[in-house]
This record gives sequence, C-alpha cells and structure tokens, in this order.
Amino acid sequence: PRVFKPLWKHYRYKVYYGGRGAGKSWSFALTLLIMGVKQRKRVLCTREVQGSMKQSVHKLLSQCIEILKLGSFYRVTRDGIFGRNGTEFIFHGLKHDPMQIKSLEGVDICWVEEAQKVSNESWDILIPTVRKAKSEIWISFNPSLETDPTYDRFVAPDREDTLKVKINYDQNPYFSEELRAEAEYLKELDYNEYLHIWEGECKTYSAAQIFKNKYEVKDFDA
Repeated sequence: PRVFKPLWKHYRYKVYYGGRGAGKSWSFALTLLIMGVKQRKRVLCTREVQGSMKQSVHKLLSQCIEILKLGSFYRVTRDGIFGRNGTEFIFHGLKHDPMQIKSLEGVDICWVEEAQKVSNESWDILIPTVRKAKSEIWISFNPSLETDPTYDRFVAPDREDTLKVKINYDQNPYFSEELRAEAEYLKELDYNEYLHIWEGECKTYSAAQIFKNKYEVKDFDA
C-alpha cells in the first residue's frame, strides 16, 4: 500500500498504528526484506513477550521470502534469517531477555511488533541499545489505551524525529472481503468495539459502558 512508502525515508522512529487488517505487519516485513537485499542490515525483531519463535515474526518473514521469491538470497534457520550479503534478522523478547537486548551491538533497524504491550521498563532498555548512527526503531501496533506507554511516548506527542502514521483497513487494497464482512457485522453489533478493533481508536470506558447489560442488581432485605 502507498501509505508505507515513507518507510524508505530516514526517521529515528517509524510508527504505524491503527485497526486490524491494515497490512502493517506484512508491509513492514516485505520492506525490511527488500532493504536487506539492497544493503547489509542487522535487524532486531522484538516484542514484549516472546516465549518461543512461534510468537515472533519469524514465520511471517519466512512467508514473505517465499512471496518475493528470495529463497536463493535468504537462508532461514530455526533461530534467524540470514542474507548472502551479511544481512541478518535476529529475534528476542523484551521482557524475558533484557540482558541479551542490552548486549546487542550494531542494530540498524529494530522492529517492535504488537508494541501496545511494551512497558516503560522495556522501552528504557531498548532505546539506548539501538544506538548505531542512522539506526531506526520501527513500531507497529493496534492501540489499546491512551495511557499505554507506547501510545504515550510515540503517538500523543509530536516529534520531529518520528514518522507517525495511522492506518486502517480502508487504506489496504488487499483487504479481504471476508474481513470486510466481519468489520461491517461488528459495526452494526457494537459500534464502539468496531471503532477500537477496525478503526484503531483507543478504548474508552465509562461506568455506563462497563455495567451496561453486564450485571443484574437486586435488592435484598437485611
């Protein structure tokens, strides 16, 4: 999608956020793989919790390698992805691997997936680690609350070093009709939930929303 073309320009932080079905993860993966062909890159792929490689973007990147027909360039192993020119994709969780994160050197690009779950403590460890000249931190997420650390750090303020793009399914030309039907159904069923899931709006709670149709209050004699 055209909205991802700015990924090719340099910013310290590249933040793409919004609802489901916008193609954020796929576009990040495809772009990073192409960049890794053009020039040697060390790419750290991370998220708050990564108990196994199944919880990482390793599988997504592997699928994109097949789509781009780059199997002769990239070698995919159980723990990493390696290009013939020295490009490498490495995978670590933030919460459980803080010392490994701190010890990393020479990271060109760090992709933080599902960043709405990343804590302040993890950001405080990660940001100084990605310190190579012209290094970048790519952030993709579906917002949850405005008070979440990621939203508060990268979306709420305006920073000159940050590319900040909100993107939803209506900007994705590859959005499937099956998902479109799901979005339209939820729009009719629960508009507030539709706004959160498909339009990338932060959750808002009020006493009325919390208790509406959730509890039945009865009076009992003492």
